[in-house]
Amino acid sequence: YDENYEELQRNMGLNGKVLLQITLSSLSNPQWGGGRSYEENLKICYQKCTANAQCTGIQIAPTYWDHQECFLMNGNELYDRYGWKATKKSKLPTEEPTTSVAHTPAYDENYEEPQRSMGLNGKVLLQITLSSWSNPQWGGGRSFEENLKICYQKCTANAQCTGIQIAPTYWDHQECFLMDGNELYERNSWKAAKKSKLPTEEPTISEVPTQEYDENYEELQRNMGLNGKVLLQITLSSLSNPQWGGGRSYEE
Repeated sequence: YDENYEELQRNMGLNGKVLLQITLSSLSNPQWGGGRSYEENLKICYQKCTANAQCTGIQIAPTYWDHQECFLMNGNELYDRYGWKATKKSKLPTEEPTTSVAHTPAYDENYEEPQRSMGLNGKVLLQITLSSWSNPQWGGGRSFEENLKICYQKCTANAQCTGIQIAPTYWDHQECFLMDGNELYERNSWKAAKKSKLPTEEPTISEVPTQEYDENYEELQRNMGLNGKVLLQITLSSLSNPQWGGGRSYEE
């Protein structure tokens, strides 16, 4: 830690704009850290943030990343982010943050409250990149909050869209998915929200979920695998490319 900063918080991130990304260490290529140790690079990260008037704190990527990174941030709000660490400068300017870093709500009045560690079953209608650590342009140069607002707006304007789900914060490209489905289910580290006012008509045949088992088989066991030789591999669904599942639903 550094005396100019609050204590480093585990499993936390710092919202806002990425000002600079510094590689602390790399498992596959030590030269990515400039030949310096993790501790030396972390010290440089603190120093660069201290010297930058826009920098309000830093966040450090998970240790399981091949290239462990330190990010200089312009933002004031810590939030839950599994595997990450974050800290803010202990003495920040007293003026209000600019519009570009002001935090907008992570929900929309037309939707139920987003549920943590939940996904939304169904068909992916559209995928929107909210932010990217390795390439900010993947989010169109907009902030996470601006892109999330666009995601809500596009779902609201789409009659087929029944809700959205948001990929985990530890994804390099954090994505928002417009969904056509009505059933929330447990999905670790994801978030999901349904429209609060949905059509009352019955779903079409293609949307009706089928049972997850077959009468010729024992009940499907969760968190279990089956040892042996792989005879055939079939893609059930793909978030990034629905055609990988042949254009059929997961259940089909």
